[in-house]
Amino acid sequence: MDRLYFFTLLLLGIALILFFPIFLDVHAHFDVNKRKFSFVIYVFKRIKLIGGYIATYPGGLAIHVSKEKAILIPYTQLDSERKRFSFIKTFRLKAFLLTTETGADYLLPMGALQMLLRCYFFLRGGKKENIENNVWLTDGDVLRISFYTRLFFNVFILLKNLLKFLKEKIKILWQKKIKNSTI
Repeated sequence: MDRLYFFTLLLLGIALILFFPIFLDVHAHFDVNKRKFSFVIYVFKRIKLIGGYIATYPGGLAIHVSKEKAILIPYTQLDSERKRFSFIKTFRLKAFLLTTETGADYLLPMGALQMLLRCYFFLRGGKKENIENNVWLTDGDVLRISFYTRLFFNVFILLKNLLKFLKEKIKILWQKKIKNSTI
């Protein structure tokens, strides 16, 4: 009886870890005039994972995560970083708020961007109660974009996408090996 109880608790614990929903809240602000992109990512609206700002330097991007620490990414390395396993595909979009403060110069492109993001949100299965778009028109050459998004994932979705990625990599390596052995 003790073993059955133990295994039942173990299976329930594993199921809870695999399927427990994890929510990420992402707040970001981009100012074109200052050329800075600031961001913060929270888990369950309370626990801060990472935050800081991204600025350019002559050779690439600098991600400032604290007053003393910055991560430098050269422009030449950006393409190789993109080819890694993408966690973005594992997230499900739950809520989206986009506020754009713009002058007349950027009004038409920002309106088109707002429309495209709204279409993307609805195509991904979003509900109209969970999206909000705001456009503030100001004087001068100003473009500030602020957004908030809530993302959902669980460990099962993450593992499933990781296994798909590994399967594709193994398939590519296997095809290369077969091609090299026949030459």
